[in-house]
Amino acid sequence: MEAFIDDPDTIKNIDYILVAEFDIDEGSILRHQYPRPTGANENHIAELMLPDGAHLRENDWTVFFFNQQVPEKDGLLPPDAAPLLYALSLVRTKHDKGVRRGAVVKAMAVCTRHQFLHIFKPILLLALENYYRSPTVDTLKQLYDSVNSMDLSGMPKLSRSERIILRFSDDQAMFEEKFVEHENERQNSEPLQPQKLPTVDNANGSNSMLPKSPSTLKSAFSNPEHHHHHQQQQQQRQLASESGRQKKMLDLTSGQMRVSTGKAKDRHFYDTQAVYEGVKLPIRVPMTVYPEEIGDFSLIQLLTTFGSNPQFTVNSRGMHPHLDSSGHYTHPIILLLNGLLTQKRIIFLGHNRPAGEVSNYVLAAVALGSGGGGVLRGFANRAFPYTNLTNLDTLLSFPGYIAGVTNPTFEEHPQWWDLLCNINTGKITVSPTICSSTGSSNGHGYRSAAETIRKSLDSAGLTRNRSVSTRDIKPDRWNNSDAEFIHDLMGAIDRHYGEIAIRAKVEAFVRRFVSLTALYEHDHKGSTKLGINFFTDGGASAADFGLYFPDFESKERELLLNQRRIEGFIGTTAYYNAREDFQTLLRDSPIPGIDISALVSRLRYGSNLELNEIEAIYKLLDEHIQTDEQVTELLATLPQSKGGLHPLAFGFYHPSVKIRRYTVELFERIEKNKAGARYIKSVNFFHQCAFSNLRQTFTPAAT
Repeated sequence: MEAFIDDPDTIKNIDYILVAEFDIDEGSILRHQYPRPTGANENHIAELMLPDGAHLRENDWTVFFFNQQVPEKDGLLPPDAAPLLYALSLVRTKHDKGVRRGAVVKAMAVCTRHQFLHIFKPILLLALENYYRSPTVDTLKQLYDSVNSMDLSGMPKLSRSERIILRFSDDQAMFEEKFVEHENERQNSEPLQPQKLPTVDNANGSNSMLPKSPSTLKSAFSNPEHHHHHQQQQQQRQLASESGRQKKMLDLTSGQMRVSTGKAKDRHFYDTQAVYEGVKLPIRVPMTVYPEEIGDFSLIQLLTTFGSNPQFTVNSRGMHPHLDSSGHYTHPIILLLNGLLTQKRIIFLGHNRPAGEVSNYVLAAVALGSGGGGVLRGFANRAFPYTNLTNLDTLLSFPGYIAGVTNPTFEEHPQWWDLLCNINTGKITVSPTICSSTGSSNGHGYRSAAETIRKSLDSAGLTRNRSVSTRDIKPDRWNNSDAEFIHDLMGAIDRHYGEIAIRAKVEAFVRRFVSLTALYEHDHKGSTKLGINFFTDGGASAADFGLYFPDFESKERELLLNQRRIEGFIGTTAYYNAREDFQTLLRDSPIPGIDISALVSRLRYGSNLELNEIEAIYKLLDEHIQTDEQVTELLATLPQSKGGLHPLAFGFYHPSVKIRRYTVELFERIEKNKAGARYIKSVNFFHQCAFSNLRQTFTPAAT
């Protein structure tokens, strides 16, 4: 689906407003496109805006995208490809006995380039109600002008590293200075208006502006400057009092009302408002959105729906090498994640369910495959949050599409999909066609791969406690990475971890998988574009790309058990995008040519590093972390939710004087960074004492 795109310098909050309605004679009709036609197929847009079964419920939502393009042969989109445009549509059914079939069905959509399209839900609810009363273009113009007048100019433009730091920080005032700076710039740019204070006369005819206390009157008339100062103090106390009052605000990330005391703003959001027909709607724009996070979905809902019934993966079908990483015992969430990483065609079916609910599952799957939205890229381009049979040809033209449907006809045609996720039952079905279409997918090829793993373990002298079967690979001590991930993930959900924390666990898993892919390519091809290897002197440290393995056998075991998944991932759109993104990061990073995340990961997880390795890492960090921007880049690899500076702080206690000195110098530069200063204040007391004592030791006394 293609649409006209404005010049990037004139980006608006919304680009189009679309109105569709159901006509009993003509079916679904796209009635309006404001301010101009999108250039897409009108009948198709109308079908997406009026989902199946919309007449059965009062309201429903759909999400669909514009400017999706089938990738080229190299898996990438053309350099001049238009950015994705996200459409949020509200459909409403109003029963009216005076019309044919007793109901009127209309839908209105806003199309935006903002990934946080859920912020437009309140105003869209009002606008569609207004359109029912006045179905004219003027109503659309009013909405268009209102939304595009919503002021986002004061929202700080955070860099990638700053977004990551803020995302995983509990400090609500993180980057407070950036918000204050923008707020001050806006205040200075606005002309000062003389403020007329209230002058309501009291019963005695005196002016209420005058101080009422005799002592205050005396001091005011005897000292005009003091009087002026007193007025300023009164105004400041009044403002402080107003800011301390509790105010209720609609938090669009949760859909619930929250109380804001005004004492400290949560800088994870930018607070603004939209004014529609005189109604001021408070809007909270999330500041930490990842590239593949779209809308207000729930990854937890996806995981609980399909992760609560692991027995559904036990079936008699043939094993697929890309999907069944643990044979018959593959957990359904791992099955789904493998399908996403290896670019399989995936459908979420929600028969008789609201289209908005189905759309959220697709958006959550995009985040799952992309690593919480922040590791891999390209999933959103092939995602169709809601679609139907009218879009089947377009759907099948995309390799590895991710689609949400409500029509059960899709379930009856397994040749259209590779994985079908039934929302009603929580069951994931693998298409029989995918298992029979690949020579190595009928089970024999997979068993031979398992046999290779078993023989490798035998040769390493590890078979005395062997539990790897030639028939299937059960998650046990030899194949525990997937099982441990699922145990940790579902356990965190049971302990009521928040959405961001769950996405962070998925992000860590996918990031490790990409590093494993880099290691696999390095071992088999001699080079990779997915990472940089700093340690090439042999031994356990050779070619680790930030990964940590207790021993050489552990490394070989994990590579062998991920081999089929890695081979399925290589050549996908996400793989090519990952290579391009990593090379761009190395080139444009404030620390060019250095993979800081790999170095930090080595310090975080390496428990038996040799002295020369530790010294080399601290020396690289000390030499390359000099500027404020470079410190920010380093902090992004040290999220506060994972201990912040804790991995670096161990250098304070190392026997090597060089390493202790490197650590002190590094912390001194971090302290000069405003975000870094908050990091240092948050480390534990012992680290702070060590830093203070060593700083005095290594810093010559002033004379």
